[in-house]
Amino acid sequence: MFTTRAAILTRSVQPSTRLGFTRTFFNGWFKAWQTQKVIYPPKPQDFTTNNRIFEAYVQHANELHDYLLFKEPLLLNFTYADPKSNKVTQALFDVLSNRDKYPTETAVNLVNIMADTEGGRELMLDYGVGKIPSVVLLRKQIPVDRLVVDVDRFSEQDVIEWLRSIR
Repeated sequence: MFTTRAAILTRSVQPSTRLGFTRTFFNGWFKAWQTQKVIYPPKPQDFTTNNRIFEAYVQHANELHDYLLFKEPLLLNFTYADPKSNKVTQALFDVLSNRDKYPTETAVNLVNIMADTEGGRELMLDYGVGKIPSVVLLRKQIPVDRLVVDVDRFSEQDVIEWLRSIR
């Protein structure tokens, strides 16, 4: 009976996977720290348009309520902090801040939403966003239009063409 119990005990003893988990967790965190960078809009004095880009990224649904009160059309930029999403976000910043690139006279506001937070995912459900990066156009708090881009074939001209439709 002792040998059976010893055999059971030796089979039940497993090597610890805790060290491997810790190593992969911190390795993943360190890699994300190196690659996931949030970009910020240009300074207000560098703008040549009447558009407004809010610098703070929305991470919770209740942070968006203050921005919904403006009369101007509101663009919600659902994004991640990765190079592909930053490509679209940077194009939005460049077009909205430069009078030579901005196609209309209509002033708009832009709010960036971090889609990888709990509040960001909740806002994605509220506004029907299924793909990141996406830009949703709101008028009087109602979604009117959206821009969903293929990041691999994206150019700044796609943003300009879409902004032309805003009147």
